[in-house]
Amino acid sequence: MAILTGAVLLAGCGSASDEGQNAAPSPTPAVLSETQKRIVALPKRLQDGVMLRAIRDAGLTCQTVSELTRVETRSDRIRWRVVCDGAEPYVVEITPDGTAQIRSRT
Repeated sequence: MAILTGAVLLAGCGSASDEGQNAAPSPTPAVLSETQKRIVALPKRLQDGVMLRAIRDAGLTCQTVSELTRVETRSDRIRWRVVCDGAEPYVVEITPDGTAQIRSRT
């Protein structure tokens, strides 16, 4: 499992043209942690990077994120469906403390 706090710091690197390109939000828990809020607020290209790093840190194969879709939130975890390399599907859950939990969908 990877702590994504460092990746969240990349949020300041986005350009103004990245605004409004985040994945569509889904139902969210009543209260998001600061780390979760930062990840949700990232421009799409940086969200792709966070998901790519989380999947790789889990020891799974991912060369490029080809699809990123925000999906139903469960409990206090925000979730994305991530497709790597046009074929490998994963679900990435981000806990309130910024830990990523990866579920393979193959």
